[in-house]
Amino acid sequence: MTTHIQVKNEYPLLWWGKDELRHFNGTPVDNCKLPYICRHTQYDPYHEPLDQSKYNESPLIFVSIYQADDSISAFNKPEDLPPLKDVDEGKKAWILYGWEPPLWFERKKSVISKFTYKFNYHPSSDFIYPYFDSSVLDTVLAPPPNTLEYKKTMRKQGFNGGKGLAPIAWIVSNCHAANGREYFVRQLQKYIDIDIYGHCSNRNRDWPKHTDGSELSDLELTSAYRFYLAFENNNCDFYVTEKLKRTYEAATIPIVDGPNDYGLFAATQNALIQADQYSPKQLAALVKELDENDEKYLERLWYKYPKDPTQKPTLNDLSPIFVRQWTDRSRKADFLSWPPIYDESMCRVCKLAHDVSEGIVKLDPTKRLAPDANCLLRKHHHFTWMVEFHWRLVLLFLTLIATASLLLYRKRRIWAPRIRAELRRRWYNGKAYSALQNRPHEMA
Repeated sequence: MTTHIQVKNEYPLLWWGKDELRHFNGTPVDNCKLPYICRHTQYDPYHEPLDQSKYNESPLIFVSIYQADDSISAFNKPEDLPPLKDVDEGKKAWILYGWEPPLWFERKKSVISKFTYKFNYHPSSDFIYPYFDSSVLDTVLAPPPNTLEYKKTMRKQGFNGGKGLAPIAWIVSNCHAANGREYFVRQLQKYIDIDIYGHCSNRNRDWPKHTDGSELSDLELTSAYRFYLAFENNNCDFYVTEKLKRTYEAATIPIVDGPNDYGLFAATQNALIQADQYSPKQLAALVKELDENDEKYLERLWYKYPKDPTQKPTLNDLSPIFVRQWTDRSRKADFLSWPPIYDESMCRVCKLAHDVSEGIVKLDPTKRLAPDANCLLRKHHHFTWMVEFHWRLVLLFLTLIATASLLLYRKRRIWAPRIRAELRRRWYNGKAYSALQNRPHEMA
């Protein structure tokens, strides 16, 4: 008996340039239960000629935010991007892809209007690439990895019997965040100890290891602390990353800084401490108060450490807004599940590529992305200048005024006598001239 294997039609998804995110090149999109598949194909405009046939077959072109940033910046040429005329004619559509907050060019209409679709974390995106999904509910309600007594012991003994731990931990890899979060942390360190891990120059702790030499995981490290700085590198709407989810898993109180509204991400009414509601001094005082009072501390972590261990928290005990936001409400038929699922978003891209290629759907050349205005720019830079340099600027200003006044005074002492002498000379000369004019003319 001969078995016939049905070969599905394949539609390319062309990636233009860099792909540092998921290394897509050559991988299929074949988990959509569609009668066809799509395949990611990468093209490097810097090092290889364009495969014209692949380009012609791909109505959708992915451009990562990193490639777009490089191509539009002063270091490269805009020609490194795909031909824009095909977008203007409705033959192609560019998809801006990335998991990061908006970069500088996404705020410029002249640049962002080249793109038709956006694939990122924001719920308003055409294709959503989420940080959170329904699993966060299970994470919040899961038992804590360590007891409160363990945290107390680690505070005194530290890792491997070394230096004791600070009340707050911070793992950081982006050393110069766009919002200047490191400046706020620097101010906070004036009032409370913070253990900083990572690769930045402000690191003050080495990454701990097990006795066998292997490194602790992020979760193992975070769960040893009572507080954790879940500071995002940008302050943008809905930009809340795995940092917060890690604190839920670690049973640690998160001190957050990100979007203005954390309502959709707060497991309970008081689960989070929002840093920008306090000055650094006030924030340090609050942390110390909670740190020294277990009863108040556990009021914020009761969903992990209930007073009655036999009474396990349920979804009914969590914030209704949080539960409603992250409860699975799948609609599998049209790949529009909520909370959004990455694979389904990619399936929607594949379906669109098929529909355009087969003439079922026509691309709208007038559909373009608008400038992004969802971020608060350089949030902590202004704060740092005010705190660190304000008195220095005032002193410099006063010094300049004093110096200018002194110079003017010295010049006045030098030039004033000369000016007075010159004025007297001219006055006397004027009187002499008038006397000559008034003298009767002598007859010849």
